[in-house]
Amino acid sequence: KELLNIQAFELKRVLDFEPDFLDEDAEHEHDSTVSSVSCRIKGNVNQAMLSKWIGRLIQEDGANLYRYKGILAIKGVDEKFIFQGVGMLFNGNISDMKWGIPEGERENIFVFIGKNLDHEWLRECFKACLVTKELRFKVGDKVQANIGEYTDGTVTELWDDGNAYRIELDDDEKTNVYAPIDVNSYVRPRK
Repeated sequence: KELLNIQAFELKRVLDFEPDFLDEDAEHEHDSTVSSVSCRIKGNVNQAMLSKWIGRLIQEDGANLYRYKGILAIKGVDEKFIFQGVGMLFNGNISDMKWGIPEGERENIFVFIGKNLDHEWLRECFKACLVTKELRFKVGDKVQANIGEYTDGTVTELWDDGNAYRIELDDDEKTNVYAPIDVNSYVRPRK
């Protein structure tokens, strides 16, 4: 349902770009540089890394992406992330549809159709977004969160809303911040 009726394909726009698109008598040539790549990969993705990769992919390769869509499992989120796009037009959201299976059994599925696609590169970049290792910190660990400067806090949640950590700062307001990925530039051990 979420993939239908979003008006990603507009005939008028195509005809402005390629006036002979509907001409049945015109000669049509198949372009050997056009291909598709699909992938099924078990696991859960880090939402921050996925967002950065998709953003970069659309910005740099959007003109060569004719169509893409998929259903992804985001670590710490019980619902499916569904996306689709045409060129540089991207639509993706966490849906209302729950997985109904344990995180360890979830499978990501996506397909890209486009020109001059590097199949292996697309697969490898997606795999780099998968959560593959245990987090360094546990709930209750005392850490420093980078909020412009490193500030003392305590880990209160793991994989909260797709973020590796939720951290409660040691301030009067008990401010909560997120560390989207598990690297020192976001969160480090207390010194």
